[in-house]
Amino acid sequence: MTRTFRSARCYDPSYSLLGRALRRWTGDRLRGEALFLVALTGLALILLMAHYLGWALLQSYLAEQPTRQLLFWTGQLASGVVWAGVGLVGFRPNVTASCTSTALRLEQNGRTRTVPYDSIEEARVISATRYHRHYRRYAATSVFVGRLADDVLLLRTERGPVIVGLVPAEAHEELQTQIESSRTTLRETHRPSEA
Repeated sequence: MTRTFRSARCYDPSYSLLGRALRRWTGDRLRGEALFLVALTGLALILLMAHYLGWALLQSYLAEQPTRQLLFWTGQLASGVVWAGVGLVGFRPNVTASCTSTALRLEQNGRTRTVPYDSIEEARVISATRYHRHYRRYAATSVFVGRLADDVLLLRTERGPVIVGLVPAEAHEELQTQIESSRTTLRETHRPSEA
């Protein structure tokens, strides 16, 4: 029987149109996120400088007719809305963790990873702070986090750490228990019989 755990999607600007494009372009989760922050901040500064420079250079021209000022400020507002829409509106996809008889199957936004129980060296719950300060920084870490709780589940595998973030926080202990019991059952069924 397959047991499934789900975590809902949540707001995350790094999954905006700009963030997803940069992550796809770099092909690296960490570099894409860093480039997203630089690009979003750079675009905001360029936009602000363009607004101030436009007003400084066009103030006398715009003062001649009120409709010109209305068009100018409408353009300024529209450019700010486009910046916010492209760079700030994004949602981190939901996570699904399914425990089958032989493996844990993780899925998020078309990304999947199947972790066989016999390749899991350790499964334990760690704080989200430890995840952010330590495990998140490694390129080898596979991250399947939806809405982030106070804790996440760390799976140490042969291919590197896997982080699973579920809500509510109690789901991590339930998933850990399910993994441990499945690992035990798998070991017992594959144990050679003694003659």
